[in-house]
Amino acid sequence: MTQAGETKRQNFNVTPEQEAQIEWLREAIGAASAKETILRAVSVLSALKEYTQKGFKVALLKPDEQVELVIPGLQPPNWAQWKYLVERPHPWRRQLYVKGRRLLASTVWQDMLANELSLDETAANFSLPVDAVVEIVRYCETNQELLKMEADEERCRLEEKGLASIGIRVK
Repeated sequence: MTQAGETKRQNFNVTPEQEAQIEWLREAIGAASAKETILRAVSVLSALKEYTQKGFKVALLKPDEQVELVIPGLQPPNWAQWKYLVERPHPWRRQLYVKGRRLLASTVWQDMLANELSLDETAANFSLPVDAVVEIVRYCETNQELLKMEADEERCRLEEKGLASIGIRVK
């Protein structure tokens, strides 16, 4: 049994979509509360992460077929595949940065999309080789869920600081 001093209260914001996901999962697993749902999900993911770190793969099995289940948070990062992108230490961001700069890959990609720029125009705009922009596009298109989660997190942090209320538009 844990003592009162050994526990820590957690308080965080969730989007309506995340709240709906938690509620769906709560009902699906028969948990009594959102807290129990989250703690059970953390326990399952921790166990899966331990196994994947030992080299096991997570798969869905049917008598006549097997499908490898890819869960982004559990997959080991494959940074070796990127020539122009690197990981940087950050308290909560996990997306990659442009090597040699403090520039998020998603910043380049979103600028390219928002301004309808070609690969060459984007490369010139950011003083990057075209190959780097191609790699950034491939990375961002492959990791859209991660980029969306980080954008949501940043939006929540800005709203908590009240920046959304002083005229800074938060999408």
